[in-house]
Amino acid sequence: MEDIDPADALDNSDRIARRIAHGVYRIVHNRKEVGEELWGIFGLRGGGYRLMTEIDLKWPVPNQQRAQLDLDTDWRERKLSVQLDSQGKRRNAYYQLVAGGAEVDVFEEPLRYAEAIKANGSGEAPFQAITPPKPKRMFGDTLPFDETTYFDFGSTLMNFVHLKRLPLRLGTKAQMRALVVTQPSLEPLTLSQVYAYVRNEVITTTVQPALHACRYTIEEHSESGNTPTTTLWTDEHGVAIRLEAAVGRDTHGCELVSYAWQGGN
Repeated sequence: MEDIDPADALDNSDRIARRIAHGVYRIVHNRKEVGEELWGIFGLRGGGYRLMTEIDLKWPVPNQQRAQLDLDTDWRERKLSVQLDSQGKRRNAYYQLVAGGAEVDVFEEPLRYAEAIKANGSGEAPFQAITPPKPKRMFGDTLPFDETTYFDFGSTLMNFVHLKRLPLRLGTKAQMRALVVTQPSLEPLTLSQVYAYVRNEVITTTVQPALHACRYTIEEHSESGNTPTTTLWTDEHGVAIRLEAAVGRDTHGCELVSYAWQGGN
């Protein structure tokens, strides 16, 4: 499996054929800004698509996240790679479709070794007398995955893919089975999610003062019985413009502060 390189500037891979859209989300928690997300949607050479995102957060603890999702020409998942750096450790998770389901592997290593190898650029640590430990495998399994299952990761960008595939019309609902990458472990959790296309409305945003938006709600159902609800607004292309979620007494959300649609999807 290839690592996600934060120096990749999102679209420097030789597999990228074109950029479809890119933008920046401002992330807030209890109305306070806690980070930002830089993202891009790309078309791949030979067909299919790639979503890439880099998230820098200072809540609940300082952490940096990178994710890359590869899809086929029908926007169906093929591989999701996630990297999380926090509190001196780096976790890499790989979710990939194989015969019989989705193969999931999660590895952890001290962040200082991971960064030293990256900085050296040769694939070897700069001091040969020090042998860095091999990444420790924290989780490995093959889980059920079918046409009704989706990968999900803590990025608002993921909703773009979900809405591409869900058969939603104004006033309708659709249920999906989500294989969620939990944080900070990056291990999988299976949830049921219900998307509802509520209405069309005009909202005021940072990127456009009067935007014609589609309003959706998302309900999550788990064995614990909790059903948190998220409200999502998208533009005509299906890109999330704003997201608001309530979890107990806390609120969480994000809003686009920079955005360009270049088309070609």
